[in-house]
Amino acid sequence: MMGQSLFIAILFTMGLSTWAQTNTTLVSNLKSRIYSLNSHGSLIKSFPQHSQSYIYDQALAIITFTKEKNQVEARRLLRALSDLQNPDGSLYFSYYLDGKSPYPSEGDKRFAGAIAWVALAAVTYQHQFHSNEFKSFNIRILDYLASEIREVELGFHKVHAIRFAPADIKSTPWEENEVAALEHNLDAYAAFSHFGKINNDHSYEKISVRLKKFIIALWDSSRNHFWSGANLKTSVINKQELYLDNQTWSLLALDEKTLQELNAKEALSLNCDKFLVEHDGIKGFMDTKPTNRKSQYKFVWSEGSAGQILAMMKINSSSAETLKCQNQSPEDLLTEIKKMIKDDGGVAYATSSENPDFTTLSSVAGTTWFYFAANRINPFKL
Repeated sequence: MMGQSLFIAILFTMGLSTWAQTNTTLVSNLKSRIYSLNSHGSLIKSFPQHSQSYIYDQALAIITFTKEKNQVEARRLLRALSDLQNPDGSLYFSYYLDGKSPYPSEGDKRFAGAIAWVALAAVTYQHQFHSNEFKSFNIRILDYLASEIREVELGFHKVHAIRFAPADIKSTPWEENEVAALEHNLDAYAAFSHFGKINNDHSYEKISVRLKKFIIALWDSSRNHFWSGANLKTSVINKQELYLDNQTWSLLALDEKTLQELNAKEALSLNCDKFLVEHDGIKGFMDTKPTNRKSQYKFVWSEGSAGQILAMMKINSSSAETLKCQNQSPEDLLTEIKKMIKDDGGVAYATSSENPDFTTLSSVAGTTWFYFAANRINPFKL
């Protein structure tokens, strides 16, 4: 009933015909980005003026096509990834549309979170289409991720987490192989949990339980929010920055009982206080800020904003009290992000910014996450 009420609210906000057209536009944009890798596999172009397919974007597109019940496109994207898989089960962070990669020559970028999203996409496909075609491919991914688990002591308890990457990237000021990120472990937690359950394999479910202990260890009960990660070498939790996704993805990935025990609704309120901005005539959310000072940049990030909207919808569906952000309902904010749809039908990654990591070009990430929020689809759940 709540889902129906929310859908009606969206229809009132956008109009029935307008929303149906928008939904078609988003999916059509994703289809237009697909390029054949070989006779049976395809890659999706992450940005219109770039030549790479990031595996995270590939995974998001697979989940979107799967939710659309478009098995043909989802299968072709999975086939390409299965062809590109390394012998140890891993995948590089991105590939050119011909299947080659800038890595490892530019650094061993095998980031756990992006790889875990591919595993989550594969198990979503398996569940939706009752197909075991990519089960072995996914087992190799999950076994690789399991091999990257390291022990760390947090709060006098030994927990286990998947490290950020297997090797340090020399171009960054920190050691990726000595850090465990909350986001990455949330991605992996969901993938291991779902794969174990639908395949009746308790060994993978047990791994998800271990990862969950690390996730919970990063919850700060005095502040009612999650921290971003921890150093595996020193056991120090990173409390220097706040990140939008740390709160939203946690709420989307974790079970209801855990969320109630943590009072996780307060974490979304933190995002409302710290990250909601108005920029280029659009109200939305920034990605991150230092703990004790203002952010260097101010812009709206479509992907993260849609994640916040979706998390607010989830909280509101199970609560008598409606969560708003500075008097903005999730539906109000969804309408704001709709303004970021570009002429090609995709959603801009961000409003204008001096931050080189954020572009105003239409993006797979912005498009898919807007689709998830507008259709009330939680990609962390099957």
